[in-house]
Amino acid sequence: DTNAGVLELDATCAVSVGGITVNVDTNGYGAYTISNEKTWVDARISIFESGVNPVGQEHDFTITVEKYLDESTGWEPAAGVNVTPTHSGVGSITSTGPYITDSSGQVTVTVNSFDAGTATVHASATVSVDDIDIDVATDGYGAYEPIDNTKTWTNGNGGGYSCTCCYDCGGLTVDWEGTITSKPLYCSNDKLAVDLLGPSFDLSHNLFLEKGTHAPVVHTTTHYVILVRELEETPALPENMEAIVVFNITPADATFDKDIFLTLGVAELPANALNVTMAYYDDINGVWELMESEAGGPSGVAELTLSAPINHFSIYGVLAELEPTPPAQPAHFVAGGLNIEPSVEKLSVFVTKTGESATITTNVVNDGGQGGTYTVELKLNGETVQTEIVTLGAGQSKQVSFTLSELEYGQYDVEVAGLSDEFSTSRTITWWLIIVIIAAVGLIIWGVVWGTRRRHKTQLVG
Repeated sequence: DTNAGVLELDATCAVSVGGITVNVDTNGYGAYTISNEKTWVDARISIFESGVNPVGQEHDFTITVEKYLDESTGWEPAAGVNVTPTHSGVGSITSTGPYITDSSGQVTVTVNSFDAGTATVHASATVSVDDIDIDVATDGYGAYEPIDNTKTWTNGNGGGYSCTCCYDCGGLTVDWEGTITSKPLYCSNDKLAVDLLGPSFDLSHNLFLEKGTHAPVVHTTTHYVILVRELEETPALPENMEAIVVFNITPADATFDKDIFLTLGVAELPANALNVTMAYYDDINGVWELMESEAGGPSGVAELTLSAPINHFSIYGVLAELEPTPPAQPAHFVAGGLNIEPSVEKLSVFVTKTGESATITTNVVNDGGQGGTYTVELKLNGETVQTEIVTLGAGQSKQVSFTLSELEYGQYDVEVAGLSDEFSTSRTITWWLIIVIIAAVGLIIWGVVWGTRRRHKTQLVG
């Protein structure tokens, strides 16, 4: 398997024994000496984070080692692992080993340089997972994001490279969230000797400066490093606007002798987006200024890219104009299912009293877009006799019940929340049963009299 985890393998077959077929299964009948699980383990390593400092300032890289044994624990810190760091470029590793990971699976490596330039630090380790040794390296197997391991040292006013040579001196650097791109400058005039395209790590965004562009200048000071960082908090946006991506590009207030081109990519737009545009934030006036931009650019990774010329550094982003959200509909109440259940009381075998009391129910629903309160009225023959106040959220419902008692005999018209019905209160005498009983008694008496006379007549004749 290419993924860490546990696999269980089962087997079935049909065995003919004396002409009888027996079905056996390692997960059912006939299972015997079952040892059928295979576990794959894994390990990984990461290093974080890149940065830009003045020469002579130390920088720490944090190396994290993790291991995977089974699904119950998932990836967990690999403590007590001996890590080997390596270095290339200017400067050197100034911390001393051994580099043993702590309980969080982490260890720190320190680098420093007194010369301007760039260094790259990698790390490797052998991780023991359930007695299996796995070799991992930030530039080999087990490399896991973030691999963010480049350090740039600068010097001179404003963080520029010290340069007294010609064409191949330190040059101009674009640091897009740790992705470092550097190109040489003509040291006689601090202008780019070649085109500079500084992309983001995923290539969705980039900054393009053409050959001959002067390094950014802030108040007569030349800077040699351009930093691009995504903002965690976006300045207040206009109504019905949403920021898709926003970056802060420094040095702030930098100017250029010619336009440079900023390209921002958008992976996905909100479903209710009407259009998108690039914009920059005017921090003096506290407003977003929309820019004229064109679709496309050197990127090609993002689904949509916008490109625009800029001549200063600020906060830039892609803003989407959203379709206004319609206001929620107010609460609206409707009732349904009016039900009347009159009481039935037997006073005797012959007399039944109906409707002296009654239970009236209905179901009230709020089919509006907001919660609200509604007064449910019970009207009897046009007169309100009871009320109940219900409070329902949008889409909620409730059964409301009223009870009437000691009603006089008669017909009643009922109305509840616009629904109407009727019932009556009455006393019913079972006359047919009385007549049947009287007739039966009469027949019995007649039979007794007739029988008595017949016996008497028979005695006289005899």
